[in-house]
Amino acid sequence: MNSTEINRIKAWIKLISTAEIGNSKAIKLAQMLGEPEEFMGSASGKLKDISFISEFAKEQLSQELPPQKWEYTANLIEKYKIKFISILDEKYPSLLKNIFDPPPFLFYRGTLFKEDFRRTFAIVGTRKASNYGKLMTKRIGSKLAESGFTIVSGLAYGIDTISHISALESNKRTFAIMGTGVDQIYPPRNIYLAEKIVENGALISEFIPGRKAERWNFPTRNRIISGVSIGCLIVEGSKRSGALLTAKFALDQNRDIFALPGDINRQQAEGPNYLIKLGAKIVTSTRDILEEYDLIMDKDEREIPKLGEKEDQIYNIILQNKPEIQFDNLIMKTGCSVGELSTILLSLELKNIVKKMPGNKIMPLY
Repeated sequence: MNSTEINRIKAWIKLISTAEIGNSKAIKLAQMLGEPEEFMGSASGKLKDISFISEFAKEQLSQELPPQKWEYTANLIEKYKIKFISILDEKYPSLLKNIFDPPPFLFYRGTLFKEDFRRTFAIVGTRKASNYGKLMTKRIGSKLAESGFTIVSGLAYGIDTISHISALESNKRTFAIMGTGVDQIYPPRNIYLAEKIVENGALISEFIPGRKAERWNFPTRNRIISGVSIGCLIVEGSKRSGALLTAKFALDQNRDIFALPGDINRQQAEGPNYLIKLGAKIVTSTRDILEEYDLIMDKDEREIPKLGEKEDQIYNIILQNKPEIQFDNLIMKTGCSVGELSTILLSLELKNIVKKMPGNKIMPLY
């Protein structure tokens, strides 16, 4: 990294580290006066008429001293090839700019492209995932990635880990939003996964390099997971989980919220089921998400659920009579009773491979 960029990063860190200057004031100053280098140190006279910061803060910003532990931070940036974007940069995610309390800057390892943020989608959930949660995360995540979405999650154990893996195994891009500096991999067991994400996406954090894992960092970073995403799928988690906090941020940010329904007797399903009661969109297949964005999955990519012998027989008759077949006609062709056929059709409908149409007609979805 060249000296110009290093000095730019140093100025931003000093600005945000100054007493009484939080995210909103830092952003407001930058939007009014430009890069922090242009109004700090010897150029601090530009702050003279700024009324929303104190004289004490102005005095601090006028000093030429570097931010605390600057040499340590600079060494980490060099060692891990850490990159930087500020809210003034074109590459900064436009979705993130419009949330409440956007980060003034982001550090990242890997690559960021402007087009990555046109279709970013978050998948989050519990660290203690069930086999059902893992299976559905893998299935939905891979199909979304193959359909052009960049998968966003938090690198935690469980659902987050599988979300990232689902994209990587499809040779697609994924972002991990960190609750630490991007040089600090947490949990440590995910260091190999983090390296793979750097190769095909990015580790992203608002925290200054060197920042270690602290409990309160993770709720803060969740607003970024939802903030960079057009929608958010909650797979599993209790009502008090971090996944539900991400959903709350998504709701506040006017993002689409999706939830995977689960067994009402399992604690992991408590959060998603609660969100569904509040109006979250139910997801039983990737199609439920794709249709929300007017996208259609190629038939070759769809996985037809396993069918029983009778289900398979009736489904094939429905296929042979596309685009649709009358219920009465289906009774004649199958020899089933009304009750038996109704039961089988309900099963096929729940498996999302047929759909009931007006006029008592049945249409195949595959």
